[in-house]
Order: sequence, then C-alpha cells, then structure tokens
Amino acid sequence: MLPRFGLALLLAGLGSVPSLAQEASLASVVTFDTVCLQCHEGECSGRLALRTEKNPEGVANHVKGYAGAQSTSTVLELKALIAGLKRDCRLPPPPVALPPDGRWTPAMLSALTLPDQTRLFVPLGVLAPGNQRLSLASAGGAARVRVQVLAQNFDIVVDEEAALNPGGTVAWRADESSTYFLRLMAKTPLGAVSVSNQSVAK
Repeated sequence: MLPRFGLALLLAGLGSVPSLAQEASLASVVTFDTVCLQCHEGECSGRLALRTEKNPEGVANHVKGYAGAQSTSTVLELKALIAGLKRDCRLPPPPVALPPDGRWTPAMLSALTLPDQTRLFVPLGVLAPGNQRLSLASAGGAARVRVQVLAQNFDIVVDEEAALNPGGTVAWRADESSTYFLRLMAKTPLGAVSVSNQSVAK
C-alpha cells in the first residue's frame, strides 16, 4: 500500500499529466522506453486495447509488477508518459545529446540503463535510408543480448539475438528517413556496454 503522503501526491499529480510528461526524468523515460513501451505502444498503434488503471494505488501496483517498486514521483511520470504516447503516437526520446561520432561509451550509457543493468535504451538519431552496422561490446556482462532497433513510429526494424561479450555486430537497413532507437535486453546484467552505429556504403 502507498504511504498516505505518497497517495495524496499521486492523486494530486494525476491532474497535471501533460506537464509531467514534458518534465519527466531521464530515469523515468528509460524505464518507460525499455519496459512500458513494449506493451503500451499498442494503445497508439491499435495492436492492443489495454485498460488504463485509474485507481492511484492500482497504477503503482501495475508499475511494480513490470518495472519493480518505484517512487511516487516516478509513477506519476510514467503515467504522464503513457498519456503523451496516446496523444502524440510517438515514443518519448531519452533527453540526452547524441555523441558526434555515434559511439556510446559505458560512461555515457550508464544513465540509459535500468538499475538492474538488464536493459538499456539508446537513441541512434535521425538516419537516412541505407545500410547500417551496429557494433556492440561488453566487458564482464552477458554473452548474448536481444537487440531491437525501433523507428519513431514504433516499427521494429530489427529483433534478433546477437553476441555482446566480448563483442558482436548487427547489419540492418533503414528503409526510410526517421529517428531510430536501440533497445538491448538480457537475462543477466549487460556489463560495461559500448555501442556504435555507422552508415555503410553500398
């Protein structure tokens, strides 16, 4: 059960969903994109019709079942992000700057990784149509990982298993100009991950 002050804050916050979505913390956006988005994007695309739990304590328990126990402020932000998803039909990008050379170091990716280190979500930026090569590496982490590349409109362009530790590559193609994102998922901690994506000449 939520503490009384937490329940009161959650009740008050449900009326300010749009502003909360714009101000959501990086940690909440990463949780949303790595966990919540896998089912809730269906509410926008029409693939699924999910019931939105309106009871504040029910919202918190729903989040706990999929993403673990979260603070009241995080629950508020996740609910706001879902409302924004339904309104805009766009996934919320993590509010981080892309490295100029497209290479993400372990230090850069630490803030884009869940606390249990089993998932991360990385913006790849706006890519022109063409062949791409994704390079992955990890020190001391899972040997293999599930790789998903998503377009801004939720289309999953890549969904396959790849080597992670010590390293591996995934060849893929961007069929249209769009903003793309990378989601990595493993059953054990990912370790110190490095990621880069480069366009490949024909």
